Amino acid sequence: MKRLLIVILIFCAQGLCAQSTIQITFENDEIGRFPSGWSSRDRKNSIRVYSVQADGEKKFLHADAQDASVQITYDRKWDIRDYPKLCWRWRAVIFPAGSNEQIKSANDSVLGIYVLLSGLPFITAIKYIWSETLPIGTAFNSPHSSGTKIIVIRSGRALAGTWVTEERDMLSDYERSFGKGDNHPVAHGIAILTDSDNTHSRAVGDYADIVITPSK
Repeated sequence: MKRLLIVILIFCAQGLCAQSTIQITFENDEIGRFPSGWSSRDRKNSIRVYSVQADGEKKFLHADAQDASVQITYDRKWDIRDYPKLCWRWRAVIFPAGSNEQIKSANDSVLGIYVLLSGLPFITAIKYIWSETLPIGTAFNSPHSSGTKIIVIRSGRALAGTWVTEERDMLSDYERSFGKGDNHPVAHGIAILTDSDNTHSRAVGDYADIVITPSK
């Protein structure tokens, strides 16, 4: 028994034990700076839009997009069948004026979080949004790319300024969006986008505590 325990401890030290959760937080980041572990193809503007801030001792990612659209990405690979649950908190502060995510010329969101399923050049993704105008449950192809499936999970201004916790079953959303043909759908990362470039306005929102958990 003692020998078995030693072997288990060695495997865990080498990172070979199964993870119970995948957590993406901002607690170890410096306030006012771009979050560590995240990247963007537009580094200059991403630093202008995204920064780590704090409510008391609790840190979060703050996004302030003035006539801008800059996506940031956290690379992490996992099998959605093994880790299907996605939870996070977000807070809508300022909604882009006149937005409608189904229309290309008005496709801006105060809050958007992606599950990235493949990389360049043929990006596929599930995008969860907080829309000001579209009703909860609305699902459609992005007007910019048919490979991105958008799902409205929060709508309207009633909870603006309030932290809201969300939970999604990524596997169910994946199968509804792309079908059941892929037996092993693999995610490659999480992306965040608060944008206002199409409406030439301003969008402000916050994100925190992104957690990916296995099936029970």
